[in-house]
Amino acid sequence: MLIANVSPRTMAKTTDTAWLAHALAEDEEQYEVEGFDADHSKQFYNWGKEEKGDFQFPVHLAASAQFHKEVVPPTGKSIGMVDCGHAENHPHITDSVLRVADLVILHMSPTGADWERIVEPPDATPFMDILKRSAPLRATKRMPTTWVLLNRTVANASSTGYYREEMAKEGYDVFTTVIPRSELFGQSLGFPILDARKTAFGALVTEMKMRGLLPVTKQKEQEAK
Repeated sequence: MLIANVSPRTMAKTTDTAWLAHALAEDEEQYEVEGFDADHSKQFYNWGKEEKGDFQFPVHLAASAQFHKEVVPPTGKSIGMVDCGHAENHPHITDSVLRVADLVILHMSPTGADWERIVEPPDATPFMDILKRSAPLRATKRMPTTWVLLNRTVANASSTGYYREEMAKEGYDVFTTVIPRSELFGQSLGFPILDARKTAFGALVTEMKMRGLLPVTKQKEQEAK
């Protein structure tokens, strides 16, 4: 399956993508992970190099408006993690990725600025409209399954619950798991990622499995029910 990690602008998307990819690779389901950097910044790709993060899975350059033609979605328990370029700046890449994505994770911080960029951008397309316009071009003729991941959250802050409700009102599903504001995550770009499964990203993988968003073994499917 292909998981598209998206955001209109800088919303910790690349950091989240790398940590979630590692949590998937470390999970007991033994997912085979493959990375695709569909962002011209090449941060995900460069982070994975041996002299930096030394990722244990490959990351391919894929910032192309022909992503849907050039990338074959993995099957079975193989997961392609796509770090998609900013939708405001590179809508053609986002449109192409959304044509073949099995799951979309929309990354945002619980702030008015991030909410505005997603829901009511003054000079761009609302993200829900971007999702909807992908539907006719997809094999299913439906927009991809999409979940919001709240990141950079502060413990006990009312903003987390407030923007969870606001995004739900806009028609989005929102993960219960949140990614806290943390130096561990914020300063990790360019360094190896260790024990991701023991962090909030491991909890996110567990939630994704329970919600049926990830392939699991028959035994796990029964447990999830």
